[in-house]
Amino acid sequence: SLAAQRRAARSAARGGRPPALGPVGRCPGGPATAYPNGAIPLDVLCPLSFAPREHLRADAAHGFEQLARAYSRQFGSAPCLTDSYRPLSVQVTLSMTKPRLAARPGTSNHGWGTALDLCGGIESFGTAEHAWMLVHAPLYGWFHPAWAQQGGSKPEAWHFEYGG
Repeated sequence: SLAAQRRAARSAARGGRPPALGPVGRCPGGPATAYPNGAIPLDVLCPLSFAPREHLRADAAHGFEQLARAYSRQFGSAPCLTDSYRPLSVQVTLSMTKPRLAARPGTSNHGWGTALDLCGGIESFGTAEHAWMLVHAPLYGWFHPAWAQQGGSKPEAWHFEYGG
C-alpha cells in the first residue's frame, strides 16, 4: 500500500536503510572529496550504466543504480536524466544563462557528483513518476531537498540529491 511505502521511506530517511556504498559495475570510484567542487576528474566519478555520459560520486551512483532498477520495474524504463556532475565551467555558464535556476558556481551539489536533474515525468510535480520518486528515493539514499519541493524557496521537481 502507499501508506506502507511512505512508512518505509520515512524509516529509510531516519537511517533504517542498508548502506548504498560501493562501486558501480567496474567503477571503483575514487577519493572525490579530495577535489574542489566542480574539479573532480571524470575517472574518479562513475558513469551510470543506463546513461554513460552522466557521472556521479561512486556511492551516489551505486544508490542511484539501485533506485533506477526499482524505477524500471515500476515504469518499464530507466529514469530519464538531464544532468548529473557539473564541472565548474558548466556551473559558471549556467549561472550566467539561467541565474534564477543555477546555484552560485562552486557551491552546487552537482559539482560534488551528488545531484541529478531528472525528466520523463519526474520533472513535474503531481505526476505518478514524481510521486513514486518521493516515496522510493530515500530507500536508496536519495532525497528531494526542501528548497526544491513544491512551495519551497526554489521549486524544482526535477532535482534530487544524494545524502547517503
